[in-house]
Order: sequence, then structure tokens, then C-alpha cells
Amino acid sequence: MLTNKIVNLIEGNALGLSQEIQQSLCTHPSTLSYRKIDEKTLHNWIYDVCSRFSFWLSEDKKRGEVQKHYRNLGRERFKQEFALPEVISALYLTKRHLWEFIAASREVDSTLNLNQILEASFLLVRFFDHAVLHVTEGYGEMLKNAYDYEAPLSQHERLTEAIAAKQKREEMIREEPKRPDICFSKGMARIS
Repeated sequence: MLTNKIVNLIEGNALGLSQEIQQSLCTHPSTLSYRKIDEKTLHNWIYDVCSRFSFWLSEDKKRGEVQKHYRNLGRERFKQEFALPEVISALYLTKRHLWEFIAASREVDSTLNLNQILEASFLLVRFFDHAVLHVTEGYGEMLKNAYDYEAPLSQHERLTEAIAAKQKREEMIREEPKRPDICFSKGMARIS
């Protein structure tokens, strides 16, 4: 793998990266619930991703560690009463910090080439795409269990109804406004 140097840089700088990401999560307006989490706990969550980045990237698909971990994370965040957009935003902010670190890694190690940086960026994006998917699945399972709520996309009948309702709204918007009929009789205008 071309990215071993970059992954090693991330893991070697895990402490500093974790602190930066933690600061971002605690100050960003889209992750307000993260301010309620104990500092040490939040730091450990982030540090786990940064310090074991090679583990997460080389995950054995047969065992499905990423899927299990992030589905459980989605369930946990639901129990902790985090809003799903906040959880996704936290993953996005983490990804952004790591991506910025990867993009700047050439300044840290001049032996890195563009292919290594591109491959690491691709793996990072793929990893976090899967993390978001699995967090959403776990969160959705909890919604279904707690409220017997299932998203319209997972039930064909509800999806069909939602599409029909949307089309009806769009048709109403597209209708031409009707002009009133104006009749003139003996100097007075009458609108009918």
C-alpha cells in the first residue's frame, strides 16, 4: 500500500489530531451535543480513530469490524439523545481534519508523492462514507425499535405514497394562475 507513510504519520500524530478534532467538535454549531460529553471520553472516542487508523483502513470485510463498530455507535448516539445530523457532522469534521492533515503531509515528509496522498485521501473518504452509512443504519434501527418508525425509503408502499404526494404538490405549483373574468357594464367593472 502506497499510503503506509501517511497512515503512520496520522497514527504518530494521533494525540495532536485528536485534540484539534475535539476542539472543533466542541465549538462547531452543528455538533452542540458533543459539548455535553466528558472531555476525556470525547478525546478517547476521537483518539481511537486516529491512533488505530491503519486498523480501520485494513478492516477485514469478512469480520466487518467497521460495520459493527459504527452501527453500535449509531445505536449509542441514539440512546445518548444525539440528533443524527450531529453525529454525521462529527464524522464529517473528523474526516475533514484528517484530510487536511493528509493534504499537508507533504510538508511534514518531503518523500511523499502525489499518488500516496491521493490514495490516502481516497481511502479516507471511502472509510468515512462507510462509517456514515453504518451509523445511520444503527440509528435507524433504534428509531424503529423505539417509535416503530421506518423511513419511507425502506417501505415500498410509503415510498410510493410519498412520491405521489410530492408530484401532487409540484402539479399545484405548476398550475397557471387563473385570471379573473372582468365584465364591463355601464361604466362599472365587475369581477366574476
